[in-house]
Amino acid sequence: MPAAGSAELAGNPFTTRSERLPASLGVRLLRWWIPGGLCLIGTVLLVADGFDTFGASAFGGFAGAGLSVWLINFLWRMGVSGDDERELEGQDRVFLATRGRWPTTRERAHMKAHGHWPDEERTPPDGAN
Repeated sequence: MPAAGSAELAGNPFTTRSERLPASLGVRLLRWWIPGGLCLIGTVLLVADGFDTFGASAFGGFAGAGLSVWLINFLWRMGVSGDDERELEGQDRVFLATRGRWPTTRERAHMKAHGHWPDEERTPPDGAN
């Protein structure tokens, strides 16, 4: 049984969204611009050589390198997003074990926003009013 939190991801098996993944300029550069640049260099060399032997070899090398960088980034992101899904399902299974039913989407959203289930009482830390 899939986790309630992963229901929106069920339509696309290649979703790689995760809160753990950085989205800084350097990461975007590595994820998209370097692979794209390598493929573009290969294409330019292929066209500049008139689709001859050197151009085809250069295109194969640069495009292969660019696609390899993109693929390793994609696979890494897929692995990290899988960790998130396993954690969500683990939380849902604890909920199932203690309450005898699977959490609803609303309960899952509350858990994600507040860090506890809606029916759990939270006591303030010692010394707080």
